[in-house]
Amino acid sequence: MRHCSQFNAEEIYFLEDNDLYCNRTLSIGYCPICGKPVAELKEFNFAGGMNKVSVSGIHAQNMMLKVQNEIKYSSNQVNYRKVKSKPYGWKYGINKQGKNDCVRQYACDFYGNKELIKK
Repeated sequence: MRHCSQFNAEEIYFLEDNDLYCNRTLSIGYCPICGKPVAELKEFNFAGGMNKVSVSGIHAQNMMLKVQNEIKYSSNQVNYRKVKSKPYGWKYGINKQGKNDCVRQYACDFYGNKELIKK
């Protein structure tokens, strides 16, 4: 088994469906041993079978250029949207008192997001 076939994906791209395949993903990362770029394309056909292609080096860059126009979104975009919406993960509370002795309670997270809970 070649060492470039096992890697941790740094970014996962979700691709559009085509005539032959659905649920297509392209994983991009670097080989932990030699440091070459590695790409893995997973596609499922409509009969339930899976097609998996792993390439490294210059072939990984060529595969990325080949499917560049078919990218819908990436895993980093999904994680960014999740973090920048409502409070996410560990939360803490803030109480603020206004001019008319009105107390407002906020739920906050460590990413800077706030949500008004109670007036």
